[in-house]
Amino acid sequence: MKKKTERKYVVKTWRTMKRHLRSFVKNDEQEDLHRFRTGVKKLRALLILADSAAKDAVLEKRFKPVRKIFKQAGKIRNAYINQELGKAVSENADFIQEQQRIMKTTTRAFNADKDQHRAWLRKTRRRLLRRIRSISKLHLSLYYRQQLETIAAALNRPRFNEDLHTCRKQLKVLLYNYPLARPELDLAFNETYLDQVQAAIGDWHDNELAIALLLTTEDTRNSNGTLNGLKKQSAALKRRLTRLTRNFREQASSPLAAV
Repeated sequence: MKKKTERKYVVKTWRTMKRHLRSFVKNDEQEDLHRFRTGVKKLRALLILADSAAKDAVLEKRFKPVRKIFKQAGKIRNAYINQELGKAVSENADFIQEQQRIMKTTTRAFNADKDQHRAWLRKTRRRLLRRIRSISKLHLSLYYRQQLETIAAALNRPRFNEDLHTCRKQLKVLLYNYPLARPELDLAFNETYLDQVQAAIGDWHDNELAIALLLTTEDTRNSNGTLNGLKKQSAALKRRLTRLTRNFREQASSPLAAV
């Protein structure tokens, strides 16, 4: 992967990321905050890949100021998601109001730091662009093979815990980098199938969060039907994911993988 290609990708993604951040500060639209955080994830995925090919793995470390902004934004997103889950699985008005209060407070603090955020973004971008290096075709293929083997081993008999969520993060690194890596990869990579797997893991994880959220409410006596429904849905999502990841290694490299 050429250095020029990487730099162009960083510049383009960074520009989009900053635009959504400015828009959120101005309009408080959650979709803008979501797109900002997605941009951060895409950039970090490239830095993880680049560091894996370097003797001095410093790119991800230099990205820490942006990750601080990402984590601050995450507090707002978590409160928003909790609020939406609360509306879906519970009628506990106090809980929903508390999440709205947290979202309002964290948003105010986040926006107050906008000048600091702007400075961090500007300095970090400049430092990263100076350190970007090319990645050989051999390393790209080895990296993708090794990561897919690691994920395949974990999904051979999936354990429905945080390890599964880790698999999703690993898949996203591969998927985010694939548009850049595709022309130089020396292996088959079923993007559609792997995206289905990460989405299925995400559905299961979101359902587990909904169950945990419901159990934290003060009064669940009137929510037993919802809780039972979520538990049934959890069982169905586990069955679906187990079927989907059967023969994962073969399906990941087959363009004919089943939907």
